[in-house]
Amino acid sequence: MRSKLVDQEARDNILKDDNNIVISASAGSGKTTIMVKKMGIELNKIADHRTIAAITFTIKATQEIKKKAQQSINKKIVVMTNDSFIEKEITRPFIRDAFGPQYSGEYAVEYGNEYKFNTSNDGLEQLKTKNILGSFRNNKQNFKFKVALAILQRSVAAKEYLVSKYKVLFIDEYQDSDQDMHNFFMFLKNVLCIKIFIVGDGKQAIYIWRGAMSNIFELLVKEKFNNYELVTNFRCHKAIENYANLLHNTSYFDNQSELVDTVVFKKYPYNNFENLPVSFSQLVSNNIIDVNKEITIISNFNDDAKAITTSLNEKGYDFVFIPRTPIDEGLPNGYLLKELAMFSKNTDYTIYDFIENIGNDERTQTRIEINQIISGLKKSKNLVEEKIKVIISNLSSYLGMKISIEEIAKFCESVCDPQYEMAFHLSDKKHKVMTVFAAKGLEFDQVISFSRYYSIHVNDNMQNHYVCVTRAKEKFVMFIDNDRYSEHVIRTALINGLNEPNKLFKKIE
Repeated sequence: MRSKLVDQEARDNILKDDNNIVISASAGSGKTTIMVKKMGIELNKIADHRTIAAITFTIKATQEIKKKAQQSINKKIVVMTNDSFIEKEITRPFIRDAFGPQYSGEYAVEYGNEYKFNTSNDGLEQLKTKNILGSFRNNKQNFKFKVALAILQRSVAAKEYLVSKYKVLFIDEYQDSDQDMHNFFMFLKNVLCIKIFIVGDGKQAIYIWRGAMSNIFELLVKEKFNNYELVTNFRCHKAIENYANLLHNTSYFDNQSELVDTVVFKKYPYNNFENLPVSFSQLVSNNIIDVNKEITIISNFNDDAKAITTSLNEKGYDFVFIPRTPIDEGLPNGYLLKELAMFSKNTDYTIYDFIENIGNDERTQTRIEINQIISGLKKSKNLVEEKIKVIISNLSSYLGMKISIEEIAKFCESVCDPQYEMAFHLSDKKHKVMTVFAAKGLEFDQVISFSRYYSIHVNDNMQNHYVCVTRAKEKFVMFIDNDRYSEHVIRTALINGLNEPNKLFKKIE
């Protein structure tokens, strides 16, 4: 058993604190659990008609929050994705009040290139004349949130509505927020005086390429928040957690007295993956890796992942490459579409699985109705784009959702292109190879990667490295094919008072 948690005081104070709060929550630290506990406490403080809202990026996260909340919260709460929240609560009901009668709240949302623009004025003109809400060509800018903020700045009714409805907003995965999202949420806090509870982890911000800000938590320092840090990792073996802390969260590094065998450095003196089976076999014969358990090899590039899979399987191993599909690219409805693709491509995945995983009402009638809508996707040999469009359109109407043309196109590509087939059979194989992007949010018994991908000695690829290490529950192996990596680890350990590397990792040739 673990002794008292190193961050127990922070966990206790979070539940007592009545101010605006920012929590930096490391991987596996139980952030959803403590957020839901805090939600219950805040609800019980409300004496009038107001409520709270939990806002996050994905449908998957909203379902996790709803599931945990149902176990302890009896009052009605609002749980939505970021996009759903601003659309349903601000943009659609108040755009006419803010911008005039020529604008309609019944607009369509489209992400295709033909609906992209360079300036806000162009976007507003399209919204007015074509009734289509598009997006900037520059993905660092977020038109939806610019419009939502502009509406709040112009519309007294919109401001009064939010203030009268919400006492506290809980915002999850804040590290993936862009500048426009940040501006919007700070307006709610600073101008509307709605209390804000933020949870995130800058160490897992791997979506910088699509507009997330690497310094988002630095920006929050300038705001009036009480800051807390959750570092106890309930997923990983203690030594793996400690290794991640040394490189990413040094203040919580524990200068251990015991030898470590759950973090392993194995010399890999090759540029390609042709000799990987030899090195992998050595791990197995030396009982470093157990082939009877789950093994996931994490690469940073699809082509490398394919080469790793081919090399190992040519020598008799049974690894499968799990590709990153077009619907894994951070789409607003990406989680729902991934579950729908699983239903379509995986014979073992039933309508019961789909209903449970999307968190919809499990009444028999609902199940029958949804099955009638989507059954045409089930392992159909005649799965063509037009048929898919009709099915998804009918499903989105039934669920009261907006699924864009671009999202449908990416779904079609994902389920029709054979190269993505194995992405929908993730549970079928114990031995997998995937990119760090595909691995985010998952966990595995044993994880292997290559030091070539992580230039941590120059503070580069840090987020990817953190995600990679913290996917491992029982064993983490790093093939050392870049000595600067191991030199940096040893140097960092020395700086932090550990002069015996074998108390941080086990080194084998």
